[in-house]
Amino acid sequence: MILAFDPKAETARLRVAVLSSDPAREAALAKLVAAGGYSVAGRAGDADVVISDGVAQALMHPRVIVLGDASDDGETAGILPHDATAQQIDAAIRALAAGLSVRLRTKTGDGFGALESEPQLLLTPREVEVLEALVEGLGNKAIARKLDISQHTVKFHVESLFRKLDVNSRTQAAIRGLALLAQSRIDV
Repeated sequence: MILAFDPKAETARLRVAVLSSDPAREAALAKLVAAGGYSVAGRAGDADVVISDGVAQALMHPRVIVLGDASDDGETAGILPHDATAQQIDAAIRALAAGLSVRLRTKTGDGFGALESEPQLLLTPREVEVLEALVEGLGNKAIARKLDISQHTVKFHVESLFRKLDVNSRTQAAIRGLALLAQSRIDV
């Protein structure tokens, strides 16, 4: 017999208590929780998960989602912003009910900005040597002899350079290589 997962049936069993110091916010959150298909519990002790804005009595519960400015002391199971969306609150309830923790990503700046310069290509030292040889106009056999490696290895490095430099020919690789080597101040 195959059992199908019914997310509404799963959420209907969860009891969620809403505790807030603001009665209007508490009513709005309770309405949001009920609209998500959860059972609204009157007390934290009767709930599977508690949503709180930092009310002290809620913090005694093992599965609390704190909305707002909360210090991440590692003790609180869930922390969301004060203006969390219904989808974020629903996901947090499900996560806590499953025994997971919910944390905000730490903000590391004002978001993504434009890069100041073109990103550096990550070439291995051997790829730099092969690129220098391509700039000199050497073929695979001559490169293999110069670097004391097999022709197969040279072919591998040339293909890797083509991918990294986003080129399709040895000539294009040599042209891009000249520009890169000039920027890197590597003597050719």
